[in-house]
This record gives sequence, C-alpha cells and structure tokens, in this order.
Amino acid sequence: MKKGYDVFGPAYGVMLRNDLHALESIDHKFMREMILLEEESYDFLYHAAPVRINMEAHELYSFAKRFKGNDDRQTMEHILRYTAKIASDYQTAFEDMKFGGTEKEILERGTDWCADMARVGAVLLQCNGIPARIVHLVNLEKAYNGHVVTEAFYEGKYGVCDFLYGYSFYNKRPLDAYDLTRCKRYLEGYPEEYASLYSTAAINEYDPMGDNDYTVSLPNQYTIRIIETEHNGKWFMGEDKD
Repeated sequence: MKKGYDVFGPAYGVMLRNDLHALESIDHKFMREMILLEEESYDFLYHAAPVRINMEAHELYSFAKRFKGNDDRQTMEHILRYTAKIASDYQTAFEDMKFGGTEKEILERGTDWCADMARVGAVLLQCNGIPARIVHLVNLEKAYNGHVVTEAFYEGKYGVCDFLYGYSFYNKRPLDAYDLTRCKRYLEGYPEEYASLYSTAAINEYDPMGDNDYTVSLPNQYTIRIIETEHNGKWFMGEDKD
C-alpha cells in the first residue's frame, strides 16, 4: 500500500511537505500516515471494523451532544449545518488566519480552512458515537488543487461528509470516497471545480484521545505565494522538477 506525503505523486509531495500546519502537528501526522485509496488498499480501508474511540474525556464531549439527532444520519446533518455556517460566516483575511490547534480552539476562532474543519467534524461525530476518519482529496489534473473531508460510519457503511461546504453524499446508502472517486455520476449537480477534487483520495484514522501535537501555526511563505499567484493550476515553484 502507498503511504505518506508522496501518495499523489512527487509534485504534490513537495506541496504537502510545505503545508502551513506546524511540522510536528497532528495535521502533518495525517499526511505522513495517510494511505492511498486504490484497489490494493480497498479491503484494508473498508473491510475492517470501524474504529470506535471512547470520547467521554474529550473537552468537546458535552458540547457535541447538542447535535444529537434521532439517528446517526440526522446527527451528522446537524453537525454539517453548524460547521458550514461557521465557514460561510468567517471573514478573516488569509494573512491574519491561524491554523491547527485543538478542535475547541478551531471552533472558538472560526475557520474556512478545510483541513481544520474536517478534524472538527470528525471529533463532533466521534463524541456522538459515530466513527469518523480524515480523507485527503487531490485533483491530479491540476496543481495546488486539494481538499480535506471526512468519512462518517453510519447505516453500516462509510459516507463522505464535507464539513466546510455542508455536503453529505448519499444514494440509498452512504457514499464513501471509493464510491465518489470511481463513479462520477454521484457528483452530478455539484460545481465542476468541486467534483473534480474526487480524482483520487487518501485516508487515515484519527484518535483525538491520543498523544497528538496541536501546535497552532500562521501562514507560511509557500502557501502565501500559491494564494497570491495566478498559477492557473500549473506548478510554478519547481515542484514537478526532478
């Protein structure tokens, strides 16, 4: 199985190593340990029992209960609406943003950064007894074109939830990252720029009760250059050069 920063190829490997989260943070740990979703890894990623973590000692455990619905799907939808509103209301300029930290810190300051919000969604799900894990997405046809979402395990299957945009994917059953990267009809009706992110995916588990580093970071020069440059989906800092 392919694992780590380079699962999406060497150019994206350079980009991920320059991610603006603190190098020893849980967010970089995800990228060092994520497993590429492909035929070779499918059974390992989808046929094992979902990881269930005792979250009673987590600082967001009591807060998360306010989202409890009549079933797991409704609970997930309540969380989606809450996080998507935080993201849509967020007005902080990029150069003034903070990244990473605990999920409580992220909620207190707000964010519209996908990786931070995916982690928040995963924790709120897990506090409600719903197994959840992190999914990194990349559009291999473009440079600097990635996204982070979450998979929640409910109704006996994983389903993708995007806590930044408030999307959940369901067609008579939850639709997981494997479904969405293999069957594009499930993405019909979504913006083309968004749907194209489901080109390929990598997955990792998240234990919020583990010994994780939650250092908060600021924008780095690498990411500032990406945001401020009209790169038209092309590598312009030599990431694709051997």
